[in-house]
Amino acid sequence: MDNQTTHEQSMDNQYKNQQKMDEHNMDNRTLKGEWNQLKNSVKQKWADLTDDDLTHIEGDRDRLVGRVQERYGHSRADAERDVDEWRRENQY
Repeated sequence: MDNQTTHEQSMDNQYKNQQKMDEHNMDNRTLKGEWNQLKNSVKQKWADLTDDDLTHIEGDRDRLVGRVQERYGHSRADAERDVDEWRRENQY
């Protein structure tokens, strides 16, 4: 493989990674904007989360993942999968 091909593949990977980051940031903004409406659904799904937890989360996906992980003893990957599944089910 020549240097140009290697460079092109590297640029492709950087572009794909940036797209994933942009999609994640857009998802986070959407979740934050609708957070007050989502709180009841979150409480139904994860009843062990407290009102203080919900205030701390403020619609941030990563914070929600962290609190689910902490309260339920899940691995990070399992908590992310649970949160993302909940978001798909609720179309958020």
